[in-house]
Amino acid sequence: MKPTLPLLLMALLPTLALAQVPTADPTATRSATTVAPAPVVPPPQAARPQPQVLPSPQPAQPIRSTGPAQVAPTPMPKPADKVYDRNGRIVPGVRPAGPNRVFDSRTGRYYDSVPAGDGQQIKR
Repeated sequence: MKPTLPLLLMALLPTLALAQVPTADPTATRSATTVAPAPVVPPPQAARPQPQVLPSPQPAQPIRSTGPAQVAPTPMPKPADKVYDRNGRIVPGVRPAGPNRVFDSRTGRYYDSVPAGDGQQIKR
């Protein structure tokens, strides 16, 4: 490679870089006129549809009241299902997570289980 070629390329690089820089305002070639909005003309009265009055399906009667609103009793909470280990002991911190699945909150893992008595038994 001749030593003049790299020197020639180094001399042309600043010229090529300056060609990439915009020098004029990009909006200078756009027109400065603005378009006025069109005036709003209401449609003639004959063109407007008239509202239709439909007959009520029920006769107009006042709503009968039986007094203040009654508070619905809250349902009793269901006791937590018990989860047993394979030896039949209750495992603390484990709760049912779905059909045949239990969640151990201490380890953050899910285990397979089978129904056993009044709860679930972990399969291991």
